[in-house]
Amino acid sequence: MPNSISRRDFVQTLAAAPALAASAEGYNILFLMSDEHSPHAAGWLGNKIVRTPAIDSLARAGAAFSASYCQNPVCVPSRASFLTSRMASNVGVFGNDGGLVNDVPKMGSVFRGAGYQVSWMGKTHWGGESGFDVRHGSDDAADRPDRRKQWTRQPEDAGVADWPVSQEPDTIAKNHALRFLEENRGKRFFAGVSFRKPHFPFAVQEEFYKLYNGRLDAPRVTPRMIEELPLVSKKERETYGFAKLNQAQIVKAREVYFGMVTYMDSLVGEILKKLDDLGLREKTIILYTSDHGEMAGEHGLWYKNSFYEASARIPMVWSFPREIPRGKQIHAPVMNMDIFPTLCELTGVPLPGGLEGRSLLPLIKGAEDGGKRYALAESFRGGYASRMIRSGQWKYCYYHEDSEQLFDLRNNPEENVNLVKRPEHRDLVAALNKRALEGWRLQQYRERKKARKKGA
Repeated sequence: MPNSISRRDFVQTLAAAPALAASAEGYNILFLMSDEHSPHAAGWLGNKIVRTPAIDSLARAGAAFSASYCQNPVCVPSRASFLTSRMASNVGVFGNDGGLVNDVPKMGSVFRGAGYQVSWMGKTHWGGESGFDVRHGSDDAADRPDRRKQWTRQPEDAGVADWPVSQEPDTIAKNHALRFLEENRGKRFFAGVSFRKPHFPFAVQEEFYKLYNGRLDAPRVTPRMIEELPLVSKKERETYGFAKLNQAQIVKAREVYFGMVTYMDSLVGEILKKLDDLGLREKTIILYTSDHGEMAGEHGLWYKNSFYEASARIPMVWSFPREIPRGKQIHAPVMNMDIFPTLCELTGVPLPGGLEGRSLLPLIKGAEDGGKRYALAESFRGGYASRMIRSGQWKYCYYHEDSEQLFDLRNNPEENVNLVKRPEHRDLVAALNKRALEGWRLQQYRERKKARKKGA
């Protein structure tokens, strides 16, 4: 059964009620989301090996962003950002242990107040109330195969799953979504469908693993690249033993990871087919994205938690035949905070106050070239605080009490040449540093950390 709406969300719903008349067009929203999908494992973004036919077709039917970023490369803060259109630290979330503050408008509450049937199916993990009815959330232990507990997060344990696809939590979430679309075909709906894959543990069924067995290589990682990692990433390597992985283990984990991506894409395909079968495609705004990426061995790292492209950059594809041109590629830097205001503009739902993101519609329609856009990300991982900014071809990373990084992504997409100490970039670094650190809640984080130590 769906979770009941909270009293606070009910109050927010009443406050948003005037939006009902403004969104009278009746456009639906289908928000498709995965967990830990690297942009380097996406066919529509240029990977020639991975199979992502469903999302590839969605990109051909709409607009694909090649420089979209999450606002913190870890689950709860990233999801808190798209849910509120704010930096997660501005709503009390610094890491996966954060609790989302209640006194800001949430996506689910706003669209519920605009008359939408709102439901979120699959993984939530956003640290607080959302305004969505939740079906098959991340805590549905009954839906998990017991044998899943045998698998660890470690890449060296990657392998073929010994349970059928039908028992996968994501398959169950997909089934919820198919039923929801069928049951609400005559209503105005906001359906969020959130998959756990391709998040670790690295386990996938044979039918997907065999697609990549023997087809992938290990990423090139040099001693210099390891030496130039920020301290927080070096600590990750030590904590999880990444340095001990051999080439065969790295390759197999990547093969399994690509298999998980293709499994997830197959679920997207089933949902899109149902939408077409019901005749709803023309009146439904479709978005696909992920909360963050996966390093998958690049730079000698795994998981997320870093500002490298495979971790902080995310896939983002929009499709809506009435408003969004087909086959458009947009290279301006954008953020997952921009999703909320974009959905509001597309549907005519009035923007709540205090949103920090900007609508993407001017970029999509060509009214803006994106030259002044930039993307921010932050991290408070393992006691290390850091911030990143992407502006044009440049990515600047500030690590508190550690060295800085400056990458020219146009000429060095591998991010293995740090230009931060080059004299010719001194003014650029100063300008990016100033913009990146503006409004940063470092002091609040330090006070929170100190208070937690006292309470321990």
